[in-house]
Amino acid sequence: MKKVTMLSLLLFGLSCGTVIADDKPKHFKPLESKDLTAAVCNLNKYNKTLDEIVSASEQSVEDMVKVHELTYTLENAIIKIKEELDEIAANLEEVHLASEKIDKEGVTKYATLYQDQLSLLLQPKSCD
Repeated sequence: MKKVTMLSLLLFGLSCGTVIADDKPKHFKPLESKDLTAAVCNLNKYNKTLDEIVSASEQSVEDMVKVHELTYTLENAIIKIKEELDEIAANLEEVHLASEKIDKEGVTKYATLYQDQLSLLLQPKSCD
């Protein structure tokens, strides 16, 4: 009976979400990924939670609600990382173009930007 009640609550909650611009119902407030470090930290933390849930021998309705909730934060993190990767790729292209012109200043400038941004992805600053 408890599972039926929880499932009913979940379905009711899913049907009550407000529709946003991309027509996806929004039921939970996600954590924001305001910068690359926050995005990587959120991805690491909430991927671990997702893995713990799906690796368990059984998942409850509550687990499914938790998965549903944390996917909003994971989606935000991935969107931010994608945006940042576009900028990282643009800076690497500038390194490439500067190297073709033997532009040492350009190579140094854009390589520094590229490496600084990439380091946040590979080894982010500490997560709070």
